Amino acid sequence: MLGSGLVFAQLGCTDPVQEEAILALGPEAPGVAPGPLHRPGQPCLVCHDGATATPLSVGGTIHRLAEERAVAPFVRVSLVDSRGETFEAATNCAGNFFVRPGDYTPEYPMWVTISRGEWQQEMESPVNGDGSCATCHTAEAGPRSAGRVYLLPFEVGDEETGCP
Repeated sequence: MLGSGLVFAQLGCTDPVQEEAILALGPEAPGVAPGPLHRPGQPCLVCHDGATATPLSVGGTIHRLAEERAVAPFVRVSLVDSRGETFEAATNCAGNFFVRPGDYTPEYPMWVTISRGEWQQEMESPVNGDGSCATCHTAEAGPRSAGRVYLLPFEVGDEETGCP
């Protein structure tokens, strides 16, 4: 019991629900420092709500396939909110994209389209209040999740096969 209390104290968070959610994410991947390349496929806004890490308004990971490790670099993510305001972001080499509140803060619902070259995929339903894609798009598809966000398989060039 004392051990978990020490971990909570180290997080510097005062919200026990958020602390539990952060702990449930598990440790960082070995060799990947916190930053734009870390934690692909995890719900970004669990930490990036401004209380524990740099605030984000929207963030997620796009995959080439439904499998976790097949991330999709250089995918365009187009967002349109209920006011008709638009924003475009692009995934990095880890498949992650993120939007800072000063650049774009959507008013929900928000519609999302992802594309790369000739491939384009529109989300069938709007996002209704959580800018963290992995909150709904978990690793496993089921009654509460459509599964991971992925763009149909495409060829990845040699320059895109790894992150620094």
